[in-house]
Parts: sequence; structure tokens; C-alpha cells
Amino acid sequence: MTVLSISSVGPHDFELSLRVARSFSPDLFQDFSVLRSAVRIQDNPTVLELRQVRRDPATFEIRTDLPDSTSEVKRIARWIIFAELDLLPFYRLAASHSVLGPITQELHGLKPIRPASLFEMLVIAITEQQISLAAAYRIRTRIVERFGDRVDSLWAFPTPRRLSESSVADLMTCGLSQRKAEYLQGVAYKVANGLLDLDQLEAMSDEDVRSVLLQVRGLGPWSAEYFLVRGLGRPDRVPAEDLGIRSIVGRYFGHGQRLSPQGTMRKLSLFKPYRGLAAFYLLAHERLPEYLAG
Repeated sequence: MTVLSISSVGPHDFELSLRVARSFSPDLFQDFSVLRSAVRIQDNPTVLELRQVRRDPATFEIRTDLPDSTSEVKRIARWIIFAELDLLPFYRLAASHSVLGPITQELHGLKPIRPASLFEMLVIAITEQQISLAAAYRIRTRIVERFGDRVDSLWAFPTPRRLSESSVADLMTCGLSQRKAEYLQGVAYKVANGLLDLDQLEAMSDEDVRSVLLQVRGLGPWSAEYFLVRGLGRPDRVPAEDLGIRSIVGRYFGHGQRLSPQGTMRKLSLFKPYRGLAAFYLLAHERLPEYLAG
């Protein structure tokens, strides 16, 4: 077992971040002091264990069985915990706001937990289209356990090649509709054969990424925005067509009424260039009583 150390731009409250992540996927984490995740390092499935060992400065310990892949292990770990995200400019922007200011104080140090790969994020976006988070999570669990690789008690996400070579019928047995199974197979084929280079998206502007994704069958405006904010971690992007986001922004900022996509963006405009992060904090705060107090 190799033990590594990485830093994160503070403030960073990892336990709080794991609790919020669990509120979106209830079976995801049982221990809020450590994240155990099966990931692929240079095509080798392995388990990473991440825990915060210091709050100031924010420092994390990584345990891995791959001693020869130190730089890649650190890169993926930093990616998952969103180590580079500096919350302080967002907090300064929100400080004077009567609603969001107190929320950022209550959730001080909260950062999103990201999927380990952009391909996994694409699959998340497809599976969550027009169904509940809980239903999508169950479908992805079946996909991972059928097509992924078991590592200890965890499962590494399937490779694009593995999903591209699976039949639509096989994918449908996981709970996908025929159309979503076709979307998933098609996206996996593009990634596996170099027709969609996900690594290149990291260096592109938001609008260029959006333009590329909208050319892929099965990815619409909602999916593109969701990929930008949760996958690439672009803090100003908002999937404003999402009913949940429109409802939560309306609940906090719109006298309790669900807003239109345009109204949602108007209400969040005060927090540009952190509109997506503001929406995330509202969603997290709504889950506070049930998931964060226990």
C-alpha cells in the first residue's frame, strides 16, 4: 500500500462534501471520513482511499496499490475532490446577500464531488435525463456491476470500449429505455474510437464544449450544461431547464414558485461567475436537515 499526500485550495470540508454527495446518491457513501472509490489508472482498475488529514491548510491522504503511478493517482484524486476550486471569491460575492450569505456560512468548505472520468459523467448525464436521481442511480449501479470490473468490494466504471461493444438489448436489461441504450452505446463508440476526445474538452471554452456536445446524439442543452458544471467543474454553468433547479431557486429566491429557465438565470445573475455553484449550495442546503445533521 502506497500512501501519498495532496493539498487542496481551502477552505475545504471533506466530511460535509461527502454528506452532501450522499444526499444525491443515498447508497454512495457510508463513512463520511473517507472516500473509497474504484477508478482506472492507466487502464488498471484499483481502489483509491482519500481522507482529509488537515483542515488548514487543506491536506488529503491517498492510499493506493499502484506505487508506479503516483502522478496519475494524484491527478485523479485532485480531480474527484475538486482540489483546485477556490471558494473564497464566491463567498465574498455571496456575503452580503440575505439568503445565500448565511447559507455559505453554514456550508463553509463545501465542494462538489466529481466523477472520476468525463466518460462516466457523460453516462450520468444520459441516465439522468427526465427521470429521478434515485432511479438513474439504480440504473447506473446495474450498468457498472454488469459491465465494469470488481475491485475488492467496489466496482470500477466500465470502459467506453466495453459499453460500445455491448448490444442495445443488453444495456436495456439494466433498466434503460431503448432510446437511452442507443444513446449510451453511441456515445461510448465515439469515445472508444477517438471520434469524441474528452480530454480536449478540458482546454475548451464553455461555449465550444457546449457546441461539441450538442453534435452528439442523445446530448441536448440540459446534458451539455450538466456536463459543464458537474463534469468539467465550470462554476458559472447552470442546467436551467432542470425542474429541480428551477424549483429550488424559486423556493429560495422566487417566493416559493417554480421559475422558468429564464427566470432562474435572472435570479442567479447576482452571483455570476458562480451561478452554478450558487445553485449547488441551494440544493445542498435543502438537504441539510436529513443528510447533514446525522
